[in-house]
Amino acid sequence: MKLSFLKGKNLILAATVPLVVIADLVTKMLAVSYLRPLVAESHPSDWFVSVIDGFFRLKYAENAGAAWGLLRNAAPTFRIPFFIIVSLLAIGLIVWFFRRIEPHKRLLPLAVSLVLGGAVGNLIDRVRFGKVVDFVDWFITIGGEEKHWPTFNVADAAITVGVALLIIEMFIGDKQKPKEAGPAKSGQPGGGKG
Repeated sequence: MKLSFLKGKNLILAATVPLVVIADLVTKMLAVSYLRPLVAESHPSDWFVSVIDGFFRLKYAENAGAAWGLLRNAAPTFRIPFFIIVSLLAIGLIVWFFRRIEPHKRLLPLAVSLVLGGAVGNLIDRVRFGKVVDFVDWFITIGGEEKHWPTFNVADAAITVGVALLIIEMFIGDKQKPKEAGPAKSGQPGGGKG
């Protein structure tokens, strides 16, 4: 069996997607094993593991909805199949888009591969649990009150980085276009006037 298709953008895809999915699944497994039991603690200050005081901690959360908890209160009989179908459609669209990426593009395959890996990681959670496990909790304290970014996971981070790279590609992509072959000079095959 030849692996000749594992070149250029396909190699990026083959390396990035499994790496993101494995990192996502392993970190979520660790969150379930070590962070979920903390939720049973009686005092809220014992519910998390502080990484950087006043900014970053690990805290177990489950998101039954989409980004920022969208549709989390919808009935599970609607919500779970809806998110699985939407995820599968999104993955199909991402794969279709990836196949159309021009060979000279360098950043775009990585960006799309990160988004795809993140989508697959969160889809696995939705199929297995009907919700997504989150555990990264960033926050700042303003006026004595904590302001939190929505808790997220490795898959969400990969999607965010991938989208950021897509935006960067929109601004620098034209600079990566291959040089157009100019008209052939006279004296060369196919050139000159006949």
